[in-house]
Amino acid sequence: MIRCVRAGRVARVAAIGALGALVGVVGVLGVSGCSSGIVHLSHDEFERLPRDSRQEIFDAENDLVIARNRQDDAVERKEKTEQSIDELEQRWKRADKRLNASGQGARSSQARRVFDAQKVYLESEVEVAQATITTSEEGTELSRARLQLVRGRQLARIGRVTVASLKPLEEKLASIDTRVKASSAAETTLRVRAQAQLDAWKAAQDSYARSTGDYDTAVLGD
Repeated sequence: MIRCVRAGRVARVAAIGALGALVGVVGVLGVSGCSSGIVHLSHDEFERLPRDSRQEIFDAENDLVIARNRQDDAVERKEKTEQSIDELEQRWKRADKRLNASGQGARSSQARRVFDAQKVYLESEVEVAQATITTSEEGTELSRARLQLVRGRQLARIGRVTVASLKPLEEKLASIDTRVKASSAAETTLRVRAQAQLDAWKAAQDSYARSTGDYDTAVLGD
């Protein structure tokens, strides 16, 4: 079986059909600069692990890479939304100029309400994007802690550490998980608010279009 995940923007593929196919996966994240505090197995120790244990480590590493990709995506979404606000300002200037040039300047204030509603919506989406960044950062830390614990459990399995020594890792994981849940809840609240702002913008569009018949300006920024 082949599993693929993105590392940065590059696909990382690892074959796991044969027993030796996962050799060298351990420490991949350390090579990429993510090794701080992460428990490592030596090559020989990894070789001695059962296939299921190798798969568990591989899955935990993949989860971390996926979490980091989500974090990158969240940052990108925020930047794009902020750019949309800047572009909307320019579109409004062109629309306002067109209305005045065509003798429809009286509609400008009503059209401006459509613009303002869309801007408020986009600003709420920026808040959502920032909350998503926070949640994804916590998620990355959670995946890193899980990987740390998975590796620690394998070390305990081969007798290099005691099971009792894993308790701090388990407590750390539980603490981060609590933070992730809190961040997710805050993000959900902001998403509900953004949806309300989206509805308000669409209502402003419909109101303007119905009262003026000017559908071009009504869809300003769509």
